[in-house]
Amino acid sequence: VLHGGRIIPERGSWIEISVTQKDTLVVKIDQSSKIPASVFLRAIDEEMSSTEQLIRAFYPTKKVKVGKLTPDMWAVGPVVDTESGEILVKSGAQLSDKVALIQQSELKQLEVIEAVKDAIMLNTLAEDDCQSQEQALLKFYMRLRPGNPPNPDKADRKSVV
Repeated sequence: VLHGGRIIPERGSWIEISVTQKDTLVVKIDQSSKIPASVFLRAIDEEMSSTEQLIRAFYPTKKVKVGKLTPDMWAVGPVVDTESGEILVKSGAQLSDKVALIQQSELKQLEVIEAVKDAIMLNTLAEDDCQSQEQALLKFYMRLRPGNPPNPDKADRKSVV
């Protein structure tokens, strides 16, 4: 399945959305360099600022008891070992060989994606290094105005979108 599109306003910046060879969704504003689409979504809507919120928007999730986990499920939030504090599985990653470790931990249940038909958004989130709306806005600001030093006060939604 191919995904793509363009938003061409009468005035203002063009927004082009396409899929890369790595099967990630990217956005280009005014033919600038590619930025993961998840960064774009974080920048324009505060409700999409966390990885968990983005995953819930694109995939049906379910809370499952730890004993019923399978390796083909995907974690919605980070899976952290309560004793050591070690991150066993990152947000949006497949549980795969970590199921036994999760079952040995003190966790009772996890929010997971049971079946993924199209992993394009999960691949995109894996390429995304932003964790908040502010980081996403700064990333866009630095791409659109490369000569200016990054300034959180100037990198608001109005200057980016």
